[in-house]
Amino acid sequence: MPPPEAPDSAAKLRPRSFVLGALLVPMVSLWVAGMENVYGGRPTYLSVFFHAVILLGALLGCNALLRLIAPRHTFTRAEMLLIYIMIGVSSGIVGDQFLAILVPSLAHPFRYATDANQWAQQLLPYLPMHAVVPDPAAGRSFYEGGSTLYTMGNLKPWLGPGLLWASFIAVTQLMCLGINVLIRRQWTQYEKLSFPLVILPLEMTEPGPRSMWRDKLTWIGFGISALINVINGLSVHVPAIPQIRVKYRWIRFSPRWRAALTSTGIAFYPFVIGISFLLPTDLTFSTWFFLLFFRLQRFVCSALGYPSPYPWTSTGRSAIPAMLEQGIGSYIAVVVFGLWAARRHLASVSRAIWRGCGGEKNDGATAIPPDEVREYRVAMGAIVAGLVLTTFFGVRLGMPMFTAFFYMVLYLVINTAIAKIRAEAGAPTHGFHFAGPDHVLLTVVGPNRMKVREMAAWGLFFGFNRGYTGVPMPHQLEGMKIGEMLGAKRQSITAAVAMATVIGCYAAVWALLHFCFREGVEQMGQPVSRLSRQGWRLVDMWLNNPPGPNWVGLGGISFGFLFASFLMMMRFRFVWWQFHPIGYAIAADWTTGLIWLPLLIGWGAKTLLIRYLGPRIYRAALPGALGLILGEFAVGGFWSLLAMITRKPQYHFWT
Repeated sequence: MPPPEAPDSAAKLRPRSFVLGALLVPMVSLWVAGMENVYGGRPTYLSVFFHAVILLGALLGCNALLRLIAPRHTFTRAEMLLIYIMIGVSSGIVGDQFLAILVPSLAHPFRYATDANQWAQQLLPYLPMHAVVPDPAAGRSFYEGGSTLYTMGNLKPWLGPGLLWASFIAVTQLMCLGINVLIRRQWTQYEKLSFPLVILPLEMTEPGPRSMWRDKLTWIGFGISALINVINGLSVHVPAIPQIRVKYRWIRFSPRWRAALTSTGIAFYPFVIGISFLLPTDLTFSTWFFLLFFRLQRFVCSALGYPSPYPWTSTGRSAIPAMLEQGIGSYIAVVVFGLWAARRHLASVSRAIWRGCGGEKNDGATAIPPDEVREYRVAMGAIVAGLVLTTFFGVRLGMPMFTAFFYMVLYLVINTAIAKIRAEAGAPTHGFHFAGPDHVLLTVVGPNRMKVREMAAWGLFFGFNRGYTGVPMPHQLEGMKIGEMLGAKRQSITAAVAMATVIGCYAAVWALLHFCFREGVEQMGQPVSRLSRQGWRLVDMWLNNPPGPNWVGLGGISFGFLFASFLMMMRFRFVWWQFHPIGYAIAADWTTGLIWLPLLIGWGAKTLLIRYLGPRIYRAALPGALGLILGEFAVGGFWSLLAMITRKPQYHFWT
């Protein structure tokens, strides 16, 4: 067996890794679009994309073969992880809470305009025709299927709007990358955030005797979760084989409490139990604790006569205790405290941008190396230019200039909060559904003040703000952290992330259109067929009965901000304080109702190991947890690929 790579060679990046990553992005976008909209499975709901882990494992296998037959052509560790990063950054863009909602929404008003809703008179004349798809023939093929994108009659009506929205989304994600470049040093070096979710790819590629693949516990964990998924997958084809019930089941409540306690499930996902071993115990404890805390709030409010259902389409219609709005306030608190902690670093960055100096100043501001000054200038230029372009785009759609500007600023705030949360605590999921910039702004400015053209613009923007499960920004930051840990060239990692981000936007539009014309939106899965309607349902509600300012929601945001601030101050003051503000933020979203029990199980096991057997035993047991993750990902990925090959639904282990 060849000797392990030296540190310098392991960090080497050659052009072929960039090329291979760029070529894989469209292929993986097609895979993800097929999984989430046709064959089942929702990988981009998770913080760790299982298909990216599978591809990394495939690269490891190919590399092992290359070592035997052509050692000179093997990939370095940094090159394999670079491809993993590029896949992670690009995959969420095609996900079912991102462009899978936006793309079908561009044709929805024309397809579903009826005499009953009177959209032909009230809405269609006010739509920005350069950004939507009014063509009836292309719309019919798009919704009914049995056609193909690759005819002029279908391609031409979609070409302009598709490229326009892909370019717009690319600009928004490059702004997020610019923020990551500006804040990276603060979070990776000064605050030394733990980045727990990078442990899995780093351990998978660790060479030599310390490799997790040499540990028996890895294969024990792998075998347990793999066996469960093999049995469950076979039971789809052979009903006589009983399934092992690890997927979620919603708890059924009596009609009196059903609305208040909905979206609470029971599940035993092995991979979530494994992921919880990577996370800080105070985070996993706080997540399931605050989920129960929110359920208690809703239960008490319902008992007192205040109906408090989960606000599935709550924009502008909050109800006490304003659960989602508490989550919004906590996210804002994360950003505010994060920026305050980074004030000296940001002051140095600002000075470097304007004056070109990188040395440390007498006021104690953190030093900026001279070679980073150009990067900061490019990043700041991307942010400023991006805000100008996206604001102009919003105005062209019909928004007032200040509304469009603050909308995009809030979008960046939410993405920054998610990146901070992932870097600090490794949140296993962060859907943040129905709580984007639209919800925040509509708490103060009600739709009753809007003109129809502005309502239409909000309906279009809803397509990329319904949820934030697969947003690229945290993956971009984790990629930078991986490159830093390996000693890879920083500028190369940033360039690869930018390239994957841009390619991913255009590949996502192509992949979704490919499946929509082939299968038909009305025959496809939930993201494109059902979720894409919700923005226009809001617009329809506003047209007929526009609500005013959302004062209950504003109160929830204020309370969430203050409560999260209290939790942060208690953490700074008392070492023993276990209630994490990030757990409070995560618990506000419905997806936590799927994973709270596996997090509780993982938290209990990790806590017992550390408390009674010591950190050394915990570290020795960690490969077993990684094996649980990999076993479920590997077999689950096999069933997913089989579905793509056979074009028939198979077992999917997640949701």
